[in-house]
Amino acid sequence: MGEHLPFELITEILLRVPTKDLLRCRCISKRWRFLIDNPCFVHQQLAHSIQSFSNQTLFIRHKSVLRIIDLNSLAQDDSAGASVSLTEINYPLMCYSDEIKLLGSCNGLICLSNAADDVIIWNPSLRKHRFLPNFSVKAKKRSQMPLLSVCVYGFGFVHNSEDYKLLRLLQYISQPAESDVCVYSMASNSWRRIHNLPYSLIYPQKMGVFVNMALHWIMTPELTLDSPNYIVGFNLESEDFSVIPQPEILDQSCEIDVAVLDCCLCMVASYKDTGVDVWIMNNYGKKDSWSKLFSILQSDVPWSNGFMWPLAYCQGSGRILVRQDKNILFWYDVKRKLVQKIEIQRMPSSFDTEVCLNSLVPLDFMENSKKQRAADKDSLNQRDDFLSVGFKLIL
Repeated sequence: MGEHLPFELITEILLRVPTKDLLRCRCISKRWRFLIDNPCFVHQQLAHSIQSFSNQTLFIRHKSVLRIIDLNSLAQDDSAGASVSLTEINYPLMCYSDEIKLLGSCNGLICLSNAADDVIIWNPSLRKHRFLPNFSVKAKKRSQMPLLSVCVYGFGFVHNSEDYKLLRLLQYISQPAESDVCVYSMASNSWRRIHNLPYSLIYPQKMGVFVNMALHWIMTPELTLDSPNYIVGFNLESEDFSVIPQPEILDQSCEIDVAVLDCCLCMVASYKDTGVDVWIMNNYGKKDSWSKLFSILQSDVPWSNGFMWPLAYCQGSGRILVRQDKNILFWYDVKRKLVQKIEIQRMPSSFDTEVCLNSLVPLDFMENSKKQRAADKDSLNQRDDFLSVGFKLIL
């Protein structure tokens, strides 16, 4: 019956189909496979998922074990009082020292690394991955090499060049701060070093938060108690660091961190033994666009006393998924100001999280985009040739 429907109507229907079902739909006919694999449809499906808060998967990592749960299913099962369980997922990466790291995710692609510094970009929905080349950038020469260092990453997408980039920030514990900053480009499949970073990381295990083509961390000019904390962004297009304006907070004793919610930069202000305020930057880069999204009192979450980060909106429910420390997840209803702890079977005692879209974005997207543009150009040329011949026949 689908063969008799207009192509535009089929497209609108398929955009609302979950990604895992879309992959099955590819087997229905050559026509459907052509549509679903088309770069234009891949882009439309990705945009629809972002706008509707659909096709979201929560990755939960504990040591070398990676488990997932569909966010929509989590919300439905939890609200119905049903037991919620995690599904363990295999990843295409050798594990050493019983440890892997979640480096970040963007548009359905997720970055993983192991203790040997092997890094992959992986689309779990398509079950495709790409190993990144080894760091070919030579280390800086130092007369006195610091003994301690920390390494963080950040992963994101540059719209103008249609390029995915991974930032590797290796920072040495020294005064003044020293660091090696390298950027991997998926388009060139290579690494290169960029200029030094004049700030020090506050949270040495926090990966970059991707918003508006930039990665964000909390940093400080000096590793001293009275040194101020800044939101520092790294623009993946211009490849430079800059300080992002923060909202005015009267109580300077709070600890701050950054997160992302609905493609907007968030700042979390945590007050000891009191609770947290979550601010959202509605217009990126504009200080006066900060607004307080919600506050959660510590008395409303009596099971723990720690930092909280918003993770994702729940589709159509007005609730936000929040992580507290490394061991608790709960829903927060913004309108009713209610907190609901999430009980999940097989939940590890401590974990890292990453929200990843289920998408059709291929790892050879650059080549596919070029092929599609070439095909569109050929089609246009053939049409022009046909029209010119037609006019000659008429004349």
